[in-house]
Amino acid sequence: MPTQQSRAKPLSADDRRAAIVNAVLPLLLERGQATTTADMAAAAGIAEGTIFRVFPDKAAILMAAVRVTIEPNATEDAIGAINADLPLSGQLLEAAEILTNRFQKVTTLMEVIHTLPHRKKGPSPEGRRMFFAASKAVTASLVALFARSKDQLSVSPVLAARTFRALVFADAHPMTVRDDTVNSSEMVSILLHGVQRPEEK
Repeated sequence: MPTQQSRAKPLSADDRRAAIVNAVLPLLLERGQATTTADMAAAAGIAEGTIFRVFPDKAAILMAAVRVTIEPNATEDAIGAINADLPLSGQLLEAAEILTNRFQKVTTLMEVIHTLPHRKKGPSPEGRRMFFAASKAVTASLVALFARSKDQLSVSPVLAARTFRALVFADAHPMTVRDDTVNSSEMVSILLHGVQRPEEK
């Protein structure tokens, strides 16, 4: 008589939450506030009721998705993997793309959260700490990037990193996006060479 194969061990609540968030995150980024819990369940390949065994409501799913998106490790790794043999302008073009992509994801999810009924105004203390820690980590990775070319800089890598990040985020913010949005090449050129014409000799 063949032996009965043991069944796969059921996922823990934490693992189930993580699996759901990873499955629904692309859907949330694509559809935004139009995403329903039924859509989320379909994306995760589970029954809709299964979601509410590990999440109390839709807001909790969204906040979990925000935490995953804000978590800085992937961004730090991507910036750290930029080829150091590229000219500084090329390195910054790649970094700008990484930062813009991250910012757009977070912004999309936060816009969805703002549409939820009975939402508390402003971030929670935990949320502020999470944002601050992630921001600090991403800025540190940019400082390290600039430090690789510090002999080419007229300012410290810290000031260069902060200025670069401010330029990228200001232009990517949805309240400032217009038809004349500055592209990454222009932004990097302005950062490295300024806006003033060189004096004629």
